[in-house]
Amino acid sequence: MRLYFIFCELLLLIFSAQDTYAIDASSLRIIHTNDIHAHYSSFNKYGGDCSNEDKVNGGCYGGAARLVTIVNQLRSGHPNTLLFDAGDQAQGTLFYTVGKFNTTIKVMNQLKYDAMCLGNHEFDDGPDFLAGFLEKLSFPAVSANIDTTKNANLARALKPYIVINKYKLGVIGYITNTTDSISNAGPTVSFTDAASAVNKYVDELRGMGIKRIIAVSHNGYHEDIDVAARTRGLDIIVGGHSHTYLSLDSSEPGAGGPYPTKVKNTENKDTFVVQAKAWGEYVGYVDVEFNDDGSVKALAGEPIHMTESIPEDAEMAANVQRWRQPFEKYGDTVVGNITASLTNSGCKERECGIGDLTADAMLWSFSKIAHADIAFINGGGIRAGIRAGTVMVKDLLLVFPFGDSLVTFDIAGKDLEQVIKGVYQGKNIKSNKPVGSTLQVASMRIKYKSTSTGNRAVKSIEIANKSGWMLVDPNKVYKAVTVEYIAKGGDNIIYPAIEAPSLEKVEEAVEKYFKQFSPINPALAGRLVDGANSSA
Repeated sequence: MRLYFIFCELLLLIFSAQDTYAIDASSLRIIHTNDIHAHYSSFNKYGGDCSNEDKVNGGCYGGAARLVTIVNQLRSGHPNTLLFDAGDQAQGTLFYTVGKFNTTIKVMNQLKYDAMCLGNHEFDDGPDFLAGFLEKLSFPAVSANIDTTKNANLARALKPYIVINKYKLGVIGYITNTTDSISNAGPTVSFTDAASAVNKYVDELRGMGIKRIIAVSHNGYHEDIDVAARTRGLDIIVGGHSHTYLSLDSSEPGAGGPYPTKVKNTENKDTFVVQAKAWGEYVGYVDVEFNDDGSVKALAGEPIHMTESIPEDAEMAANVQRWRQPFEKYGDTVVGNITASLTNSGCKERECGIGDLTADAMLWSFSKIAHADIAFINGGGIRAGIRAGTVMVKDLLLVFPFGDSLVTFDIAGKDLEQVIKGVYQGKNIKSNKPVGSTLQVASMRIKYKSTSTGNRAVKSIEIANKSGWMLVDPNKVYKAVTVEYIAKGGDNIIYPAIEAPSLEKVEEAVEKYFKQFSPINPALAGRLVDGANSSA
């Protein structure tokens, strides 16, 4: 019997030692995702569902089933592992359009995330709806720069930071402070400067004896670099929002910077910024070792490309297929054909083929009712591409997931000039607020000149009529077709906001356009012309 008790005491000592190691762990593995945008099924390079051809050619990526596999592998490879999401699980596929957060809750809870920050698209159905989603998660949501004092529901569901006592780690969240102008956040919440909020809570955490501190951010890659430089105490910023691919080789085509990106903070210590593109095409992880003062001693990791070489977890794959059933038949309705593939890459910065097609469809659709002079849509409202061949309803709903409606309004030429010039200088001329996206246009031609500093100066704005192209007349009133999002002040493109009756949805207009004109032969039409290297 005595030997039995000695044996039990030894076991107790062993397990106590393991607990002590976990609490005092000098090394952590941090796994991170961002901007999943409801891509729970495997997808092709355009963001659409994988076809048999895609599978044969190895062109399928991501999906919740692969995410389960890779997270399990990464967790099994390190004794101290955490999983974070940097926002925008919402909006992007029929999983959200039809089922809202229902699939998100199931996927994220099964993966056992440790925390997430909010993305701007989490607010698309309003803050109270968002609060209901957060209450169903088995892990906390953090955001330090959201003022929720006027919204009790969201205040209950959201924290500025958490402490993971097991690792003596503080986790602060923050979001882009442009969220009020790019989402449906409404009047009961407001957004403050991220760096100021971070510094406030770093001090609070340090006062509690917490030296290891990271941030989970939905703010954008370059904006996170700025936050890192203006703050103290952050070891790592796990980022999102800008869909930036960071690479171990920052000269790799398509890479927006190095993984990780090292920034000196206000205390001249290193803060490391990471991000993993979007849609779950990549999953990032870093192994970090800490010094006694909480700063980073060593850090290594990489973004993992979620290709077909990563097997799908069978249980999650079956669940995802079952969760698709409510929209499967509706999504597979054929609307037409297109002769070349189109991507949405670059639509927020320059003219893109799918932008031309969309604006054309908007103008054509309204012109069946009454005359309109021009049409325009924010490039950020075009969320995916379309592959050549048969086009179905589900393809259009991937491109236009927001259910945004068309509106029409009158605008004087002088005001139109101010709107366009504000778009190209990146700041609304009347409100002085940052503009979030270039416009994709129809029946309009804009010539501008880029500079090495990144500035863009508008040289001319022309409107098409029966006689050809004519410069905008400052004294003429033009009939414009746009989307409700822009009319209500979205992306700060128009100020003040315009109240106009809603017409059909964007995807409905594009669907009718396909049915009328298929097969569509897309091509850039030379509507946004950069004269940096010409005499334009």
